[in-house]
Amino acid sequence: MFKCPDFEKDRYFFGCFVTYLLADVYLSALITGSFDKAQRMQHKRNGPLYSPIGCGTAMFLVIVLGIILYLRGGTPFSPGSLSAAQSRNESLGGYSSHADIEGDCGQCHEPWQGVTIDRCGNCHQSVLDERNNKTGLHGHLPDKEICQLCHLEHRGESSEITEFELDDFEHDWVTDFSLIKHQVGFDGEPLECADCHPDNKFTVDMIDCLGCHHQADFVFANIHAAFYGDDCQACHDGLDSMVHFDHQQSFRLEGAHTEVDCVGCHETTILAGTANECVGCHIEPEIHFGVFGQDCRRCHTTTAWKPAHLSQHIFPLNHGEEDKIECQTCHELSYTTYTCTNCHAHDPGETIAEHEDKELFDIADCANCHPTGLEDEAKEANAND
Repeated sequence: MFKCPDFEKDRYFFGCFVTYLLADVYLSALITGSFDKAQRMQHKRNGPLYSPIGCGTAMFLVIVLGIILYLRGGTPFSPGSLSAAQSRNESLGGYSSHADIEGDCGQCHEPWQGVTIDRCGNCHQSVLDERNNKTGLHGHLPDKEICQLCHLEHRGESSEITEFELDDFEHDWVTDFSLIKHQVGFDGEPLECADCHPDNKFTVDMIDCLGCHHQADFVFANIHAAFYGDDCQACHDGLDSMVHFDHQQSFRLEGAHTEVDCVGCHETTILAGTANECVGCHIEPEIHFGVFGQDCRRCHTTTAWKPAHLSQHIFPLNHGEEDKIECQTCHELSYTTYTCTNCHAHDPGETIAEHEDKELFDIADCANCHPTGLEDEAKEANAND
């Protein structure tokens, strides 16, 4: 990164210096009025500087210079015309280009400081926001408070304002877009900056993604842009992953889910709020309906629906120290409900009375207190409460 001299600032101080000299000459001439005649004669012999003509000339120049400065602002001290270049067809701060503020030096220059980021930010608010929030291009650049390192002015109306070296430009760090997968184009040739940034326009809105991706798959590129919009950088980071988004944190993509297209689950461009339960995408088969419930993960995995295997069953299947009992022994009507009375016959009245002192009235939900069916586990649980 290079630094350029601030010609505008130096020229401003030079103008002030000249004005100071003229004023000093004039004041010196007035002071000589208090000298005696002999001293004034001596000054006259030394030169015309303190003569009436010299003093009058100095005062006249000061007045003329003051009038010029009043009418033309800082234009007399300007090192050159401002650029009329426009990066966008829009006005900023009420101006279409820097040429519109020609002569109004205070728009960019702070007295005794030169160009400042705050003065620039009066029009370029988005740049100031990036700097303050440390986002975007201007939020990542070093020396981002010195605008004139990259934006040179007073070089004529047809000059380009932006100039900076690209050899050491860390694209992924500054722009949050990696070029790892953009080293070679679809034609096999190395990609250059101009392939994505035509006419040296480096703003995000000027990037031409579709121009290249049409070459790879014209139909897909058009459908994708129509569905998701043409702001590619809003989703893509150059690494085939979503910008600032880890899908695994919201819904793990594993097994067969890794092969599903995005539109298979996200039918609209509104991605937030997409159902993350199986029934959100998978219609319950007729053989399941009203029998197995909707907690599919108890029998199915993301590898494939078949074969199904009951992998999540809290209650031991060899209850009673016997071999695995048939499912229908406990689940008469469906696998979402159960009963214990097929094996454990009891009088409802006696059972209610036995549980009243423990303030338990829902005696049908036996597994709530007997999760493994052990005889004394309910007593142990009550003793710990």
